[in-house]
Amino acid sequence: MLLQPDPWIISLQRLSTLLMFTVLAASLGTPSVQAALLSNSPLERQPVDTAQSPVLPLLTQATQSLAPAVPPLPADIPNIFQPVSSGIVGLYPEPEQNIGVGHLRPRDLDFFESSDWVESPLRGAGWLSEVAIPLYETPGGRHWGWIVNGWLIPNGYEPIAIGRDASFTMLHTFYDLFSFPVLEIRPDGWFQFQYSSAGTVWAHTSQLGLGDIELMVETWEQRFLDVGWVFFRTQGAAYALRSQPDTSQTLVSSVGSDSFIVPLKFEGDWMQVRVTQPVNGCNFLPGAQTQEGWMRWRLPDQGPRIWYSPKGC
Repeated sequence: MLLQPDPWIISLQRLSTLLMFTVLAASLGTPSVQAALLSNSPLERQPVDTAQSPVLPLLTQATQSLAPAVPPLPADIPNIFQPVSSGIVGLYPEPEQNIGVGHLRPRDLDFFESSDWVESPLRGAGWLSEVAIPLYETPGGRHWGWIVNGWLIPNGYEPIAIGRDASFTMLHTFYDLFSFPVLEIRPDGWFQFQYSSAGTVWAHTSQLGLGDIELMVETWEQRFLDVGWVFFRTQGAAYALRSQPDTSQTLVSSVGSDSFIVPLKFEGDWMQVRVTQPVNGCNFLPGAQTQEGWMRWRLPDQGPRIWYSPKGC
């Protein structure tokens, strides 16, 4: 007769896993993760597609030659786990939160175009069950784990189910898709992304195509242009619209929270915009006027000041 596991022992094992995850994040100083592989077959290094990503023109053939070798997979990879949405936190950035320079997401979003996309297992954080990405402590430093089959698998530790055994921090960036904030992108292909409220980890752009779903790093500038409508995260404040991208230039007007802001172009910390005010959400109110000018969308110590509605107007 088979003995059934004691629920009390299972609870202790789960607690041990959670404590291990916390200790890893604190000790590495840079936590964590995303990636999920669907087989144990050997992985081949994938070429970097610099033509399709708005971030990767910086990555030349010379820097690709410095890309790290794909590390070995864990010996025992668990079966596919569908990340639990209730364990994904931080979907909407706080007013003062630094969301970095972009985000890590699936490259191909065609599944949103199908009529049955609401049934897709890739929605939300579900795409993590079909990607695989090696994780590193520092650029060019020690490899310390993978995300495979929807699990975070730190080297030498038990797998951690994303969203069930530990909470992960992601942003709601598309209609029904979550992605990891990218805090830094280096010209040599290394980038740092955030996976928990206090945890970050490094990965390399040459290793974003190892799973069944290829990933990409997209800058916020490109995302904001594609969305076509942004707002300042601190509500109730007024922001300067200037004639040129310089604080010393002529003040065209003051832009309040009751404005519809369309980004036209980005130059460093400034964005050229078309602003209509007053509005109620996306509806222009009687007497609304439209002006063009420049606004400062990013601050050195805060990062982007703007955000958008992933579900549109």
